[in-house]
Amino acid sequence: MHGIGNDYIFIDNIGNIYSCDFGKLAKRLCDRHYSIGADGIIVLEGCKKHDVKMKIYNSDGSKAKTCGNATRCVAFYMFNKTGKKNLNILSANKVLKTKIENVKKNKAYVEVNMGKCKYLGQIKTDAGGKNVACNIASIGNKHCIVFVDKFNFNINKVALAINNMEMFKSGINVEFVKMQKNNYLCVKVFERGSGRTLACGSGACASGYVSYCLGKINKKNLPITVELEGGKLNINIDNKNNLIMSGECEFVYKGEINWL
Repeated sequence: MHGIGNDYIFIDNIGNIYSCDFGKLAKRLCDRHYSIGADGIIVLEGCKKHDVKMKIYNSDGSKAKTCGNATRCVAFYMFNKTGKKNLNILSANKVLKTKIENVKKNKAYVEVNMGKCKYLGQIKTDAGGKNVACNIASIGNKHCIVFVDKFNFNINKVALAINNMEMFKSGINVEFVKMQKNNYLCVKVFERGSGRTLACGSGACASGYVSYCLGKINKKNLPITVELEGGKLNINIDNKNNLIMSGECEFVYKGEINWL
């Protein structure tokens, strides 16, 4: 399944059928040249208090705490499995509330309440030969938001340089944001553990919220539209300061592999 190009392999382990090192499995399955190929794998597990629990593994085998696009896909998968349009999904220690808005065959428009985002401040530095102002935000996972006028630079080089900075020992998700008119953002993403991806839901939320905090957004004209390389997401901010993300996701195919 994918959410606007942010693609994951979803393993239904709700019945505890499989027991393996899912980090190692992610590295094998996510190779786009010698295997299935994906930005990561999502393992679904049973949960007594909530509808389902999801565990996220990046393509390099490392764990991630949250992923907005994958959460929307999980909601669509569970809708097809249970018929429920409103689901509570546990990701790490965070409960994400989702709502199925519209279903058309293998596609669905899904909303997820991503909770609150914290703007942690700005750090100015040199990264890959480019002077950048790193705006740090956390929405369960950390993001570095860099505002740019143009995308005429080596995105991978600059993002890797930011990831290798001493202050980001475990790496960080990087979003390069170009502001447009009418609360419209163009964003290019480099995810910790996966590299360049076509989209990142939590990154879209962090980009929108930092823009909101820095006064780059007309607060009377929400939602914010975030255009990523794989498609568009809408980001709204409710009266409790929660970020509500909505967009399309799609079921691609189902198969079996004997590597477990």
